[in-house]
Amino acid sequence: METLFVFLMIVLFFLLMAFVFSTALLTPLIGKKNLLFVLGLGFVVGLIGGAFFIAPVYNDLPDMARAIYMSTSDQQEIITLNISTDSDVNQAIADVKKIPGVLSVESGKITVKTTQINSDWKSSLEARMTTAVNNITSGKIVSNDTIMVELEPGSDPTKVIKQLKDWMMLVSGIGIRFSIVEVKVMVDASKVDDVVKELPQGEVVVNQISGPVEKEIQTLEKTMPPNNNVILLCGFLGVIVGLMGLFIDTIIQGLKGLRDRLLKKGD
Repeated sequence: METLFVFLMIVLFFLLMAFVFSTALLTPLIGKKNLLFVLGLGFVVGLIGGAFFIAPVYNDLPDMARAIYMSTSDQQEIITLNISTDSDVNQAIADVKKIPGVLSVESGKITVKTTQINSDWKSSLEARMTTAVNNITSGKIVSNDTIMVELEPGSDPTKVIKQLKDWMMLVSGIGIRFSIVEVKVMVDASKVDDVVKELPQGEVVVNQISGPVEKEIQTLEKTMPPNNNVILLCGFLGVIVGLMGLFIDTIIQGLKGLRDRLLKKGD
């Protein structure tokens, strides 16, 4: 949310509170019997202002805090990307490495989706996978249609998956439907937004962003009260403003009396 828009929303809320206050000031003309009307008006106007002006700003607090943290932090964040092996994974990684703010790029595990894997094949495929296919360091069948594969550093994921596909079809008749490479990008925290904007469109998908800044934001989100509570608080704020308008003369006289007593004690 833009700073100008946030400022405008807050100003509009204060204008509503000013309306409640000015209405309460009219009580010498409309009579004290309308006390409940003024307080009710303050509560309703406060709720409306909270729902339409304060709540949108409140909901964007984590994003605003994230922007501040990222612009001032000298730490590092990790952007996790998903890249299909149907595309040129190595070229996509090379393109990501060229983006200003990227510190390092590492390809991690590969999620391989297959046709139905019979339970009889599970132990056999897991035991033979690392020796039958070059550059696979580990392979685990996590469900009847999913294999998690780890590769040696610097391996070409597209070629490895093609070899795995040919081998599995040959020995078991099990086919590979698609596979996704998980790539971790280490980024300067202050450059995260810029890096995300520069990622190759259509080639990579941002899975998640993690790191110290995200932990701070998660902590903030956990400590923030529910949205409805904030709106209700705005309603009670309207009541308080109404009370101030109703008893402004009494409040001013009380403050003057307190000031006079303090001055006398000073003398």
